[in-house]
Amino acid sequence: MRFLVPAALVVVIDQLTKQLIWRNGQNYEIVAGFLNITLVKNAGAAFGIFQGGRLFFIVASVVALVLISLVAFRLPRAEKFRRLCLGLVLGGAIGNLVDRVLHGEVIDFIQIGFTGHYWPVFNVADMAVTIGAALLVLVALRTKETHVDAPATDGALVAPRDQRAPER
Repeated sequence: MRFLVPAALVVVIDQLTKQLIWRNGQNYEIVAGFLNITLVKNAGAAFGIFQGGRLFFIVASVVALVLISLVAFRLPRAEKFRRLCLGLVLGGAIGNLVDRVLHGEVIDFIQIGFTGHYWPVFNVADMAVTIGAALLVLVALRTKETHVDAPATDGALVAPRDQRAPER
């Protein structure tokens, strides 16, 4: 259940920031040439692709929420970091789902750029999903590496990856 705490925090912060930007409705330059607040309404997916698929995105989000929750509930209690990561992903998915259901589109407002080249506008929910998913990938890669170099179950040692015979 501890993954629900970061999820709830993400949803609250995401929705509060979106409401603040929505009410003010203005664009702001925070750090010249690097960070702007730019209100964008996105009826599509990440980066504005697949515009107009509201029902599809709502259904896909609900399916993702169920799957993320099932995975998180099945994790052993000792897997605190993975639960945190899943909580970030869950919270981000819920935050954007709330927008789709209430507004028919997602409210994006964070714009980052450098030397005139800008990343697509995003929001707190997007950041949570991206950070949570990236950390899960890193943990999975690290875990895989640890298991490859760990002793085999029959007591024989497994050679480190760079000392093994090439696979055929």
